[in-house]
Amino acid sequence: MSDEVVFALFEPSEAKLLTSTSQTKLLVENPILASALSNIFPYLLFFDYFLEVITWTNGDPYQNCLLVVSYSVLVLYWQTLKYWIVPMLMSLVFSSVVWTTNSVMQDAKYGERPTLDEVLLTLHNITVRFELFLRPAKHLQLTRQNSYKMLIGVLLATPLQLVLTNTILSPRRYLWVMGLFFLTFHSPWSFAIRRLIWRSVYVRRVAYYLTGLDIRTARNDDLLCKRAGHSTISRTHSAATTDIEELTESRVPASDKVKMVNNFTILRKVIMSPTQLRQTVRFDILENERRWIGLGWSKLLLPSERASFCYESLMMSAPDPWLETEFRFPVFENDLYTYLWQWMDDKWSIDQEFNRSRYKSGWVYYDTNWKRPAYQDGFSRYTRTRKWTRRAILLIDKQAEVLDG
Repeated sequence: MSDEVVFALFEPSEAKLLTSTSQTKLLVENPILASALSNIFPYLLFFDYFLEVITWTNGDPYQNCLLVVSYSVLVLYWQTLKYWIVPMLMSLVFSSVVWTTNSVMQDAKYGERPTLDEVLLTLHNITVRFELFLRPAKHLQLTRQNSYKMLIGVLLATPLQLVLTNTILSPRRYLWVMGLFFLTFHSPWSFAIRRLIWRSVYVRRVAYYLTGLDIRTARNDDLLCKRAGHSTISRTHSAATTDIEELTESRVPASDKVKMVNNFTILRKVIMSPTQLRQTVRFDILENERRWIGLGWSKLLLPSERASFCYESLMMSAPDPWLETEFRFPVFENDLYTYLWQWMDDKWSIDQEFNRSRYKSGWVYYDTNWKRPAYQDGFSRYTRTRKWTRRAILLIDKQAEVLDG
């Protein structure tokens, strides 16, 4: 057997292929894959052009402006244009689409074949533009509770929409406004206007009461944790690339940093080794209910209230302690440490100290505004809360020395 050293070439990841245009050796050595990419290249160009217009990422936005103007004229003056301009417009659109399609197909079939770098660059552009198109949906956090809150908000806003369309806006103008909002959503000036409007605390409060989602409505950062159901700080997106304004670490008070990042309480710290730190933590989840006439106590809360299950520290939405499979330990992204979680208690238990051990059920009763706590039910008590606790062990491992700060 020869002593010659043989080096194996491993296939690069898909993300690396999309973000780099120089590593094309794999595609060159795979003629089937290269041929397939060359054949679908015209369709990739069509899709990339569509996303380019929708996301306003083209170099010259004249096409976007023409599209907005054409849509506005077509919708607002439909009664006049449908007899004269529509047949001609349909013919022009059909002819332009056919001509563009034939040109691209002819160039792809008989012209110069696209290089692999061009194909990969087009795939990369499609990926980036598609992520830009779906960027607003990343901040919705459509959990089961948030979806229920949004459904309640839509049902409550439906009568207002009917009154609006029947009195102020006609269906035609309503369609025109919605179309303009969709076509210009990703435009630079629309993005700037939304950022300026979102700075108003009143706009945030209206959005908070209509949708019930976790939106920061405080005037300053010190009031962030004083109200229930406020926003979650994102650790993966910056304010320069998103419509939601986020807090930076320098703006967060030092006393609130631990509370705002963690949804647990550290009970004990033990240094196991120079590279390992063991912590005993406790998760506290509040179970909230409201009394409805005819229904009694129910977990159906108002959209503007806290969730039926929420963490005590941040009042953020939490999983149901009865459904242990839904609970997920916190994930610290972009961190150099390795975190290992393990339950210390077998199950969730009711904190008897929360209601000073008055009753085993653990409920604390409030008025309709979650104020004036009492440990016994009464006629003026319309909300109640009890606390579930469970301890866990967190093992933090890293390569450098661990300092207990």
